[in-house]
Amino acid sequence: MAEFCPECFRKIHNKEDDKTKYVLSDTLNLCEGCGEYKHVIIMEQKEYYMYNLRYLILPFKFIYKVIYVLWRILILPYLIYKDVKRRKGN
Repeated sequence: MAEFCPECFRKIHNKEDDKTKYVLSDTLNLCEGCGEYKHVIIMEQKEYYMYNLRYLILPFKFIYKVIYVLWRILILPYLIYKDVKRRKGN
């Protein structure tokens, strides 16, 4: 795989992405675009957009978990009834 620094990668792909969208190497590697030793791009972060929207999604996650717990508590008597009925049938 070709290794490019974020600046060369932007030049090649004509994008204006910032560095936080990519996972960079911990050590300095030779960039194949400019020929200098820099931190190069290893891969694109898959959850970059989810990370940016985390505060927007957080209330929905909380509401979902509360509703899920309440639903499980609500159907618990029914599940107990079905389990007792199944055991008596055997």
